[in-house]
Amino acid sequence: MLPNIEYSLSYAAPTGIEREALSALALNPDARWHERMDHAQFVVTAMHEGTRVGLGIVHTSVTAPSEVPRPMELGGMFVHPAYRRLGIRQYMAETRLTYALSMGGTPITVIDNRNAASWSYYERSARWAIEREYTGYFTSMPMTIWVSTESSWYRTGMGLAPLVPAQPNTVLPQQPNHVRPLALGPDQDSSVTA
Repeated sequence: MLPNIEYSLSYAAPTGIEREALSALALNPDARWHERMDHAQFVVTAMHEGTRVGLGIVHTSVTAPSEVPRPMELGGMFVHPAYRRLGIRQYMAETRLTYALSMGGTPITVIDNRNAASWSYYERSARWAIEREYTGYFTSMPMTIWVSTESSWYRTGMGLAPLVPAQPNTVLPQQPNHVRPLALGPDQDSSVTA
């Protein structure tokens, strides 16, 4: 039986106790991690029985040499190993992409070329295309910038019509059957079903 996963959405950079709890999910909550958190525009958190088991961030602290206008990086994706292969990553990825597109930004994500699981996901997805490869500033390792094929920038460059412009009332992806929304947090003023 699948565990009951709940999702919490926040539209502000986490601070205090919440930031500490989210940092505990990160593999290495270093200065770069905190820089991303300082510039977070959107955070989706997966919870199981009150414990944080997954995290995804949309932030504007882009250090990768992307050439897209208004880049919004879908970074800081973590799912606890015991909760992988349950659709949590997929749901958080779709939710973050929907948010970034609705804000009129150009969604990008940066993948360490050694991360086989992430490479596999992006290679098979028609929603992402490689923008460029580069050597990581912080890791000195090969990295790849992927850009959303649904962004206006990408579509216009390919000679396609842009999709619907930014919408104030974004409809997030349908949640899997085994999840239910959390109550509003102190930084949220309106309900959005995850």
